[in-house]
Amino acid sequence: MILKPINKQKIQRKAGAFFNSKGWKNSLVFFSFVGLASCFWALQYLRQPFDFEVPLKVSYTHIPAGIVLLDKPPQEITLHLQDKGIVYLNYLINRKKKRSLSITIDLGAISLYKNSYVIDQTSLRNLIDAKLSATTQLKLFSPDMVEINYSPLAQKEVPVTVNGTIYPAVGYLFDSILIEPAQVVAYGNKAALDTLHEILTLPVDYKNIDKNWTLSTGLQAPEGIHLPVDNVKLSASVEEYTEKTFQLPVVCYNIPLNRNVRFFPSVVELVVRVGLSKYAQLTKSNFEIAVNYNDLYGKNTANCSLTLTHKPVGIESYRIIPNVIEFLIEQKNE
Repeated sequence: MILKPINKQKIQRKAGAFFNSKGWKNSLVFFSFVGLASCFWALQYLRQPFDFEVPLKVSYTHIPAGIVLLDKPPQEITLHLQDKGIVYLNYLINRKKKRSLSITIDLGAISLYKNSYVIDQTSLRNLIDAKLSATTQLKLFSPDMVEINYSPLAQKEVPVTVNGTIYPAVGYLFDSILIEPAQVVAYGNKAALDTLHEILTLPVDYKNIDKNWTLSTGLQAPEGIHLPVDNVKLSASVEEYTEKTFQLPVVCYNIPLNRNVRFFPSVVELVVRVGLSKYAQLTKSNFEIAVNYNDLYGKNTANCSLTLTHKPVGIESYRIIPNVIEFLIEQKNE
């Protein structure tokens, strides 16, 4: 069978004749009236009052850290409403677009000396009414009250410790590193608190810091421990440093009256790193290198290690040269 080629011009002429015909025009007018009547009917229908249900999401805020909830409070309340169909349609559209109705219940007034907290029907209705359209009538809702059952926890104040590394750039030092707050109150059962000695921050790794620095970081609460704060502020004051050298005598304490201790050498060199702003303030009298006689007596060797036993706050980097010296305990003549 041989297919004849399609005559486009002939088809266009027939289509044009059809759409220009009186029958088509009459049909178009008829269907237009039908569509318009349907719209009027739909509008009239949507103006009638409807009874319908709408879910209401519930969230909770300001839950005190000093309590543990014994059961999960309601996350949703079913609302039985009455309003015009057009309003109901608007609720459905918002729900489809994930803009559902929601309320937030503030639990900040919970008392640590009780075991339950009730949001009564009146309080709950006030929260719900504030979220509804002005024309919507709230007929009833379920549950019609919320009861929070909880148990108070034991508490303990523990220090916050930086978990990680914070280093200044080469040629700089930290004048101070602050944690705010430096201590937090931890809540939990007594057994868990007895083994808790610190709260760690989330891991941090900051190096080459060459200017004053501030960071907000979270805390790591061990399992079963509740904290009233989620974050702490870390801050460091940074400045360039130089080194300052002092000649210090080695001092010995608690020497018996009939003994004498000699050190070789008796004077050592102390090299400290100090910020430029504090260089002129540091003097020899700010430092001391001391040894306790009780630590020397009975030693199997005639040498001892030296440590800086007194220094100003903020001086953390220093060298003692030499840091190991020899000593001799002598008997005094009567």
